[in-house]
Amino acid sequence: MKSAKSSLAKFCKFIGIQSANTVEGITTCLCSFAAFGSLFVLDGWMKMVGFVGFLVLAYLVAWAMDIIKGET
Repeated sequence: MKSAKSSLAKFCKFIGIQSANTVEGITTCLCSFAAFGSLFVLDGWMKMVGFVGFLVLAYLVAWAMDIIKGET
């Protein structure tokens, strides 16, 4: 019975890590597309603000997810 509990805990941890990786990938991708899209949608100085802002946001999301997963 002890091994069954251990394998269930390992499986839940695996699923948690995989879902965290999925969330990180999706949010980083969305922020990257938003950064690229801001170059076409926005005008003037807002182009660079939107571009840099979304790239920084993508980096922060990836950094925060790595901290949550305990990889740093």
